[in-house]
Amino acid sequence: MPKLEGPQAVVQRLRGHWRLNVNEPLWGRSAVLALQRVLDDEAEARLPHRAGWCLGPDSFAQLLDSLSESAQIVSLESALQLHHDARPRIALTFDGGWQDLNHQVAPTLERRALPASIFLAPLAAPRFRAPWQAVLGEALWQRTSAGPVDDAFGDAGLPAPPPVAARDARYSQTILNYLTPFSEIAVKTLDALATTLLPASGLADQALDTFSVRRLEQGGLLRFGSLLPRDADAASQRIPHDHQRLQALCESPLPVAACDEEAISDAESLGRLIARLGLDHVLTRQPGWLSLPAERPLLPRFTITQPLANSPGLLFDRLLGNLSS
Repeated sequence: MPKLEGPQAVVQRLRGHWRLNVNEPLWGRSAVLALQRVLDDEAEARLPHRAGWCLGPDSFAQLLDSLSESAQIVSLESALQLHHDARPRIALTFDGGWQDLNHQVAPTLERRALPASIFLAPLAAPRFRAPWQAVLGEALWQRTSAGPVDDAFGDAGLPAPPPVAARDARYSQTILNYLTPFSEIAVKTLDALATTLLPASGLADQALDTFSVRRLEQGGLLRFGSLLPRDADAASQRIPHDHQRLQALCESPLPVAACDEEAISDAESLGRLIARLGLDHVLTRQPGWLSLPAERPLLPRFTITQPLANSPGLLFDRLLGNLSS
């Protein structure tokens, strides 16, 4: 019976597969990666209920090392331009606008002289928002006893949350197991619950401040754009206001917006909104490589999770597995 390959052998084989593809299929190709947060503590970021939307400093550095080995990390504008480089172009984007940009993202990118694009949700209450997975997970993680948080889940018609336990990896996994089936629940129900539980999650206090936005943009490596809400049509009255605020806040706001959805339920409404705001494109979370020149209004992005950032093999397999898109 043949001996199974060890983890390092698998990684090296996939790296070789990546390099082989760089020479031909990835010639002139470009892609955009979507991240959310880079926490100060690696162990905190690796907790199961955060691993889908958080990186730590070590995993962020590993991601940049893996990409830099065989690709060019470029600005979003460069990634959207037709090119004939042998190595693919990769653009980094961050959704939400968190204080982590000050502590981890900007310092790391500055040391490496790498650009990135940040898509901001409204930075202040009451319109500040975060993905429902993050809000619900953190609300459960932060609670110290059964009470209003549990009642909110019941009022939304959802199963009772798991009992409060010590904040460790086991409890984090319990939270993840509890929330995973929620992906089949109506989005409006989850978004409404996330709005209710946002104060209990503590996430609103971790939003980036407007002074930091100005300072980070002046550094030259980071540019800012708008993060559109899930239901763009229903929120169409407030989106132009948020977009105008961004234009007043930044000297050179991006002509591209982003949304945290993989599949757009109403592309026609989103198309009208793009035209109304004078935007060129909206980046989704549908995985895939860019088709250049970028003529479609909706463009794909690869979502980066903790497992992908920490494993070059998984990362390369994910990217190469979408070459046909």
